[in-house]
Amino acid sequence: MKIYSGVVFRSLISLSLLFCYISSADAADIPALVAATPLSQTAIQLQFDGELQAETAEDLNNYQIAPDVQIEYALLDQRPNRVLLITTPLEIEKTYRLTLPNLQTGIVITLPLINEITFGAGDAVTFSGSSQDTTLLVNKDRKTRNNNAGAEPTLLCDPAGSVFFVAFDLFDAFEDMGIREPAQVLDATISLHVQQCETDTAQTVLYRRVLLPWKEGRGTSTRAEDNELTYNSALHRELPWNRPPAQAMLSGIDGDNESDYNGSEDVAHRIDGTNEIQGVSKRYEFKSERLTDAVRFWVANPDYNYGYLFALQDGSVPIVFSSKEATDENLRPLLTIRYRTVDQKETPENSK
Repeated sequence: MKIYSGVVFRSLISLSLLFCYISSADAADIPALVAATPLSQTAIQLQFDGELQAETAEDLNNYQIAPDVQIEYALLDQRPNRVLLITTPLEIEKTYRLTLPNLQTGIVITLPLINEITFGAGDAVTFSGSSQDTTLLVNKDRKTRNNNAGAEPTLLCDPAGSVFFVAFDLFDAFEDMGIREPAQVLDATISLHVQQCETDTAQTVLYRRVLLPWKEGRGTSTRAEDNELTYNSALHRELPWNRPPAQAMLSGIDGDNESDYNGSEDVAHRIDGTNEIQGVSKRYEFKSERLTDAVRFWVANPDYNYGYLFALQDGSVPIVFSSKEATDENLRPLLTIRYRTVDQKETPENSK
């Protein structure tokens, strides 16, 4: 047993208090945790009220989950206020408590059997930065053959034939969410914000699945560069549309089978749904069983996810939607998926 002099003892106490002070100061510098969303049995996404540094965000010593859950790794998202925790398996509907250095009481997390996740952009969105959209512009007097609008803040469909594309990259997200079987997807909804429409009369917008790969342009209604989407081709000069601008020709191609994606068609002949647009400055939800089936298909065939084409089916004036380049990110296109957090075969519950 060591015996310290009074001076040494007081020095040790002072040093100990200093370490505590530094630790508390470091904890105080960490942004506050706003939400903890269990995505699957092995993934939890954290949202903070400020930006994190990777050194802090990915330090496993900063997180603790009780009871009996080990954190295998932490990854700072491309949005520096989000962190993905990969853990040992959570039990469905069991209560856990997550604690951080600056969160004394912790936050309760519970993995539900049925979950809902949104893709796009905005404060309340779980996934973002993995979408693309653009307009195929058609001038009523002269068809615009080699322009693109992939960097415009708006999307356009009009009576002249202009259509727009919207797609969400779901591959990594499916992995994080633990969606590995198509049957886990219960329903899907695309939400678009209408910015401008110069009529009070209801107009109908249709949507059909795109069957060919395409690349979003970088321009703002300017001449397309190589490999950009144009009126004539999905990949400029490399992959022509069968009938510009991206139209279906054969009724036998409907997008249900893998063989439908072999390049014989531009978009599915079948219309997956329609929506009446009447009024501006609000969101409209595009939802159907066929849209849900498309997401299920993309779970099994992620390389064939080319998104949707939107066109004016019945109307007399253009409709302008907000794109993913909209200044207000809360107006950008969204995709919401409701899903089972575990494969249905793994749980005795079969109700929705």
